Amino acid sequence: MTTSKMERRQRGQLARVLVVDDEADIRELFDLTLARMGLAADCAGTVAEARKFLEREHYSLCLTDMRLPDGDGLDVVRLIGAHYEETPVAVITAFGSADNAVAALKAGAFDYLSKPVALHQLRTLIKSALNLPQPGELQDGTSADAAMAGQLIGNSPAIVHVREMIGKLARSQAPVYISGESGSGKELAARLIHSQSARHAAPFVPVNCGAIPENLMESEFFGYRKGAFTGADSDRDGFFQAADSGTLFLDEVADLPLAMQVKLLRAIQEKRVRKVGCATEQGVDVRIISATHRKLKECVGAGTFRQDLYYRLNVIELKMPTLRERQDDIPLLVQTALARICGAKPPELTPEAMHGLCAYSYPGNVRELENILERATALCVDGKVVLDDLQLAAESAVEGVVGREGETIDDHMSRIEKQVIIEALAKTGFNRTAAARLLGVTFRSLRYRIERLGIEE
Repeated sequence: MTTSKMERRQRGQLARVLVVDDEADIRELFDLTLARMGLAADCAGTVAEARKFLEREHYSLCLTDMRLPDGDGLDVVRLIGAHYEETPVAVITAFGSADNAVAALKAGAFDYLSKPVALHQLRTLIKSALNLPQPGELQDGTSADAAMAGQLIGNSPAIVHVREMIGKLARSQAPVYISGESGSGKELAARLIHSQSARHAAPFVPVNCGAIPENLMESEFFGYRKGAFTGADSDRDGFFQAADSGTLFLDEVADLPLAMQVKLLRAIQEKRVRKVGCATEQGVDVRIISATHRKLKECVGAGTFRQDLYYRLNVIELKMPTLRERQDDIPLLVQTALARICGAKPPELTPEAMHGLCAYSYPGNVRELENILERATALCVDGKVVLDDLQLAAESAVEGVVGREGETIDDHMSRIEKQVIIEALAKTGFNRTAAARLLGVTFRSLRYRIERLGIEE
């Protein structure tokens, strides 16, 4: 059995790094850098030599060049992935070789560096790799499954697969694209990837790309210098600087305008950003996780999303299952949601109510289930939720509304939302307070929605 990192440290053994490069001066540079960081190094010039080193020694990290005399860096990545999966491997690519970097990450590489290698980036990468938890373990020794059980609820095959994928993705620096319907838990998955990763102690910065005005995009993402534009009365960091050493989560990334997509692509590839009004760039160490409820590949085909950015973001895809694909999890989700909503004394669901919840198709997924339960707990009497309290007939009527030809998903959802609010207002005699209670939202939220949707009484 392989000796753990903790055991080796307790015995005073230095963590070892395997360097694979056919250039002697590069091997010497890396060896010297590692020695100054208090690490031991073994150097190989070929894939065959690397294989021999791996057979007789355990390594905390492998650094390999992409071009080698008897193969390439991908051979080393695949070898380690197949037989030494607890050893992270980083690939050194030629400057501007974005395709090679993406290929390495898809093959299972922990991260990549571009030549000429900047020593500060090399040191950052090494520190991140050494902070990685062992597979299935958190930093405090708690199992990953136990840590996530209270957040990604369920035991269905679909959600078990997601938890397993999150554990694997946490051990990589590769960009992740999370796909799935609205309400399926995309941001939760992103947070779990971050919390299980070597970056767990650094910031997780979520950004809703659809909520930022286009004229403020660049300054919000990259920051600005004092005097860069009217109102810029001081220097300010952007999202990239705020997420430095951590994770930047780009939600609804399909809403980014094309001009901003170009700038985002460059920042991801070069790992450098330039503040608005500044002549120089600064390096940033950020992992990108993106998500959208749209089908991003279709956006590429429609010309609204750049293909090169798509391939940079979608290095590894994590598909979040719909609630329809994991209906066996509904009773446990209901139990957990009621405990969160009502505390220690949640209401009791009748068998008919539970059957109704299990049979419903949930176009809004887990978020819709939670909304249904919040409304039901407000309507129930004597601490018992009956089928009528769930109002699933109204939900099903909404679900059955067919989208109109040429209608975007945002227009479709707004039309459905408008219909539901109008029905609630009609049931309560246009009493907004009562309608808000019926819908399970605050009065202020309902008033905002009525104004936004242009509903007239």
